[in-house]
Amino acid sequence: MPIVLAFLIVAVASVAITYKTYMGYGDYRLFAKIGFLLFLVLGWSAPLLGFALRHKYSTGWQVNLTEGLYFFFGFVFFLFVITLTRDILWVLFDLIRRAPVEEMKNPPLLKKVNIITFVFCFLFCLYGVYEAKKDAPVKTYDIISPKVKKETKIIMLSDLHIDVNVPVSYVKNLVERVNALNPDAIVLVGDVIDNSSYNLYPQMEELQKLKAKDGVYVTLGNHEFYAGAFDWIIKFGRMQYTILNNMGVKLDDTGIYLAGIPDINAAESSNMKINLNQTLSLAEKDDFVIMLSHTPKIIEGMNKDKIDLMLSGHTHGGQIFPFHYFVMQANQGKLAGFYNDNGIKMYISRGTRYWGPPIRVFAPSEIAVFNLKPEKNV
Repeated sequence: MPIVLAFLIVAVASVAITYKTYMGYGDYRLFAKIGFLLFLVLGWSAPLLGFALRHKYSTGWQVNLTEGLYFFFGFVFFLFVITLTRDILWVLFDLIRRAPVEEMKNPPLLKKVNIITFVFCFLFCLYGVYEAKKDAPVKTYDIISPKVKKETKIIMLSDLHIDVNVPVSYVKNLVERVNALNPDAIVLVGDVIDNSSYNLYPQMEELQKLKAKDGVYVTLGNHEFYAGAFDWIIKFGRMQYTILNNMGVKLDDTGIYLAGIPDINAAESSNMKINLNQTLSLAEKDDFVIMLSHTPKIIEGMNKDKIDLMLSGHTHGGQIFPFHYFVMQANQGKLAGFYNDNGIKMYISRGTRYWGPPIRVFAPSEIAVFNLKPEKNV
């Protein structure tokens, strides 16, 4: 089923259920009923409106409006989810105490409960906005291996989703925070952007100021493909980033080999082949191999004898609960953190920013710092 059709079915069902719950059991005036129905319809239409505005305008008030539209969608979505959860629990509670079902249809009581739910949902969404907008916390991990010859700090950023509505000040602050950590290398593991390169000039001017002793490395995510993969390969090259697109490099005398492949699913759809042999061709047997792959998916040819650590993003850690469960289903049971798949140690970042609604719930953003240390120094 096409994703747009599936979204429409869910939207229509959600609007109908929410409208019936809030307007169906009270004596409301016609203009109030029409107004609330339009409110719900507009909320569920907001992503489509925001998408259209974002791709038509690169500056102006229309750009700022997209953030509001995505928040609006997040609100009506949570209103449906929270209301549905409330009513299920209410029914279960009434069944336990053997109360008549008619109590739930008591107009005065339901009106009070609906007002409380509406206010709670709004406050809940404001909390989600705070979680999404705050500076991404730094998460630090020590990885010890006899293959590592020299202590090396690698900072991982993923899923920045920089678009025209992202303030240059946000990018500047992020760059300053990352540079202050004094990394040896910085890796951008896909979905760095969410628009064409010519629309993001001021943001990329700031992002270009990322500094690391052994360089900045980038791999392609699915959103780079949506925005024009080849244009972004050229743009990242002009920014002095090393593009790991089916290739790898050694980090001086550290014993670390950085390898990178394009997003597995998007590359296949765009007729760009994944070539693991080419990617690992310069790696030696005693190198500590780090594979950068936006989507956390193990494919044929990836095994513990060739790869020591795989860094991925893409999932956003679910970003908005209860999407966590759907995201896990779509990513072979993986969500965020460390995993062991086919003998390969894998780390999946929750992402440094967000996508779509400016809301994060139970999925905090992050800047991941990996301190790779030789075993002999332990």
